[in-house]
Formats: sequence, structure tokens, C-alpha cells
Amino acid sequence: MKFSPIVVFLFLVCLTCSEVNAQIATIEAVGGDGYIDTTVTAQILGTTDLATHGFSLGLSHDPTILAIDALTDVRPGAVVSAVNGDSGPDFFEINIAPAGGTGLTIACITDLFSPFDFLPPMDSSPLIEIDYRILPTAVVGSSSPLEFTSALGSPAVQTVLVMELAEVTPAMISGLILVTEPHFIRGDLNHNGSVTLLDGVLLLYRVSGLEAPGSCSDADDINDDGVLTLGDAVYLFQYMFTGGAPIPGSDGSCGPDQTGDDDLDCMEFGFCG
Repeated sequence: MKFSPIVVFLFLVCLTCSEVNAQIATIEAVGGDGYIDTTVTAQILGTTDLATHGFSLGLSHDPTILAIDALTDVRPGAVVSAVNGDSGPDFFEINIAPAGGTGLTIACITDLFSPFDFLPPMDSSPLIEIDYRILPTAVVGSSSPLEFTSALGSPAVQTVLVMELAEVTPAMISGLILVTEPHFIRGDLNHNGSVTLLDGVLLLYRVSGLEAPGSCSDADDINDDGVLTLGDAVYLFQYMFTGGAPIPGSDGSCGPDQTGDDDLDCMEFGFCG
């Protein structure tokens, strides 16, 4: 009996079908932006086409810009927390001060006992959440890469996934955390989006100690001289009622500090987000 080449080819393909395991595996670090001395929560997302029994990874950051203060700042994401009936993985180990550089290492085994519970196939699912603190000495405009690495730890922790008894090195997409500064409206002390007589009166109360300082000293510094005094209120009153000079570096809309050469800062300005 003779077989056509096409039939032979299809037969061979069928013989090997059971041995072919698709291995789509990607991990991505997603950062964000934040202000000096605040916290930015980054995520590590996973995309796979097979069940995953465990993973390990290293992730580096710039120690002059970011810090991870405690082990509790690193935690399983939703898809990892959901294994074992929402009790989380049986083995989850974090090191925030690994040998070989600055960053963290994580090792995770979903289940130690048969019948094993696995991470299901994923589509940009949250594996890990990390709270990074932007250091007070960080420079506005600077950024820290979040880069996957297999050079941290002793022995070095490899960045791999275990998918159906196969160890897979995933595609790795780095992230970034950018240091920004709050936008504000100079002279708008009550953060309602406009500069009025009330703002000047509120400043009188703040500089006399009858009201607590605001969360954006730059907004309170109406004459932009780097200090908060009665003179700021007088400057505003003169501008509003006697034809005095306009508020420096402000057109009444949200924006960053255009001078930035004083000791004042802006931690939060609610109207500008």
C-alpha cells in the first residue's frame, strides 16, 4: 500500500503533537511616577499559556532614587494569592537585600503537596506588587529602571518559570519609576482652583500659627521669595486690589514650581491631582 507524501507528513505531525508544548511566557515590570518621599506601587505581570507551578526572579532598581523599606512592601499579586483556595502559595520567599546588587529576589512554589494547585494560564495577570519609596534626595526628573536580572543573590536567583515540568526563561519587559513634582496654583491656599481674598486671609492665620501649615508650601509662597510671611498676604492683597505685581510664575492654572530654588516643597495639591 502506498501513501501520498501529504498523508505521511500528517501522520508524522500527529505522532509529535502530544510532545509539543506551547510556551508563551512573559513577565513585565510596570512602574509609574511619584513625588519625592512618597510611595509608588509597581507590579510584575505575567502572561503564560500553560499552568505554572512556580517561579523565581530578580528585579533591580537604582538605590539613589528608590528604596524598599520592609518585607511587607513586597506581596503576592491577586493571581498568586488566589492559589490553594485563596490561602496563597506554600512557599514564598523574598529577599530585599540580596547579594550582588540592589533590588529584590523572589521565589514562589504554589503547592508542595499533591494534588498540586497551579497558577492558571495568564494574560497580564498580577504576580507581585512592590511598594517603592522615592528617596528625599532623588532629583525631580530622574528615573529608576526596574530591570529583571539573574545576578542577584548568593547563589544567584535565576529569573525562570516552571511550566508543566519545563523550566522556561520568560521574555522580560523592564519598567520605570519617574520622579515628578506636584502641580499647584500659587496663591491658592485652600486648593479650590482659584485665588481669592480668602486665600490671603488663610495665609495670615497660618503664619500666625492659628492654622496648621498647608500640604503645599510652594502654593502658600505667594511672592515666591522662599519663605512664608505676612508679606505673602500683603503681596496678594496688593495684586488683587491696588494694581500690584502679578503672582510670580503663575497664570492661574496648575503647573510645577518654575523656580524650585528654595527650601519649600509641595507634598500634595488636591485640585491639580
